[in-house]
Amino acid sequence: MDNTAQFISDLNVARFVDKLRLQRDPAIQTVLKRLLFEEERKLGISLEQLGKIDRHLAESRARISAQKNLIERLRTNGRDTEPAEFLLSNLVGIQEIFERHRQIIVDSLNRNRL
Repeated sequence: MDNTAQFISDLNVARFVDKLRLQRDPAIQTVLKRLLFEEERKLGISLEQLGKIDRHLAESRARISAQKNLIERLRTNGRDTEPAEFLLSNLVGIQEIFERHRQIIVDSLNRNRL
């Protein structure tokens, strides 16, 4: 993949992730998740791509932890947690997509080494 295509794909991934974070419609979520996974596939199987996914997963874990802390604070203060729990659910769903793609890359790299 040339540099321009790589740049566009990276932007598409970021855009799909941003849209997924706040999307409430399950049908649109399904489409966005499929598009995100397909865009990740386009980026290919490489150690560079594995590094990008690992960085994304680390950031995702931090966001999820912060969101869980926020939910706990809201709950402690007797506040409505539904919007925060909704966002948490979306963050976890996005993380699962990246974890799945990471496993595909690892499996492929391992097969190519054998």
